[in-house]
Amino acid sequence: MHPNAVRSLSMAIALFAAQGCSRTEAPATPSANAKTAVGAAASPAANAAAVPMDAVQEPHPKACALVSAAEMSTIVDSTVQAEPHEGSVDKTECIYKPADAVSPYVELTVEWGEGESAMSAMGAMAHAQPGITNPYAGIGDQAASVGTALMIRTGDDLVTITFSGVDQAPAKAKKIFDTAKAKM
Repeated sequence: MHPNAVRSLSMAIALFAAQGCSRTEAPATPSANAKTAVGAAASPAANAAAVPMDAVQEPHPKACALVSAAEMSTIVDSTVQAEPHEGSVDKTECIYKPADAVSPYVELTVEWGEGESAMSAMGAMAHAQPGITNPYAGIGDQAASVGTALMIRTGDDLVTITFSGVDQAPAKAKKIFDTAKAKM
C-alpha cells in the first residue's frame, strides 16, 4: 500500500474513533417530583410498572449468533469454527477460520449505532486519498471497501466483514450480510 494511503487510512480511523469517543450525555438533574417518586416506588413491582416497555432494551445479539459456524462454513465452502471476540456492549465480533489452516478467514463485526460515523470517515478517506475506498453497491444502506474490509451501514449500525483466502468475496459478503441482517 502506498505510504500516503496508509497515512490517510490511519487519519480516517483516528477520526472515526474520535467521533465515537466524543459523545457526551447531558447529566440527569433530579427534580423534586423524582425525589418523592423514589420513596413511593420502593417495591420492585412498582419500579417495573413505572418503566415503559419500549425503554427496556434487550441485549444485542452476538456476532457468532448472527452467522453460525455452520452457516459460515456453507457460505465460504469450507469448514470453519466460530471464535467470539467480545469486548464491549456496543460491539460484537466473531472470527471464522478452519481448525488447522490459516484460510479461509472471515471476521464479522457489528458496531451498534456506528454506521453514520463510519461512513463519514470513509467519505473523508475518499476525499483525502481518492481511490482508497471503493463504493460497494447492492448491500445494506451504504457500503464501501478498504483493502480486505467491507464496511456496511445498515440503519444506524455498522457491519464490517473482513476476508482472507475467500474466493468470490463480493457474492459471499452479500450472503454473510443477509444472514446476519435477518437476525439483527
